[in-house]
Amino acid sequence: MNQIPPKSDKESSDEAPASIPQTPPPSIGYGHPEFHFVQSIMEMQKSLGEINASISSLSKSVESIKSKVDDLVKWKNMILGGAIATGAILSIIFFILTKASEYITINIPSAQNHQELPTITSPPSEPPIQKKP
Repeated sequence: MNQIPPKSDKESSDEAPASIPQTPPPSIGYGHPEFHFVQSIMEMQKSLGEINASISSLSKSVESIKSKVDDLVKWKNMILGGAIATGAILSIIFFILTKASEYITINIPSAQNHQELPTITSPPSEPPIQKKP
């Protein structure tokens, strides 16, 4: 007779169980703890799309404002340059006039040498007419 030798503990743990339970994986539903995590990720993805749209519209408006600001800076520089040039020209003219006044003398005739000119008078006006009472 063939007797089967007794199995040791080592051999019994290596063997597969007779039947493997066949259960479907649990679905992620409202009550499942991972449901809130997935839902929060989906909401973050939605808000990220809105943020990207806002950023693109802001960048377009910044570009249009940037061109306007550049034009204003150009005008400011032109006005500043004109003011500096005008100031330089006026200071040169003032310098020339002050130096010229040293060489040019203006004699104003005194009142004694001045002859009296005849004055033109208008004809006498008529007296106002008075009404009789």
